[in-house]
Amino acid sequence: MRPTTTTTSDSLIGSLCREMDALRQSLQQLNGHLSSCRDAQLHLRLRREAVRLQRRRRTIQGLARTMARLPLRDPLGASFLLELAGRPLPS
Repeated sequence: MRPTTTTTSDSLIGSLCREMDALRQSLQQLNGHLSSCRDAQLHLRLRREAVRLQRRRRTIQGLARTMARLPLRDPLGASFLLELAGRPLPS
């Protein structure tokens, strides 16, 4: 069977959903490390990483909004990604 745009889109949506889950877990761990960090340099690096993760989340949110407007075979996947991307991150 030849891959179609829809199949590729479904796979992309799945990858982005998994990335959102990993991003959420990473940020949760990072927040735990930040709360117990006593080294100023390490604290700065951890904060920068948290900012990078939040920036990536915003990028995925934009992609999710764009995908939700596409004529996909199964729009439920795009809606689920939009829901995942819109959930608040652990603080």
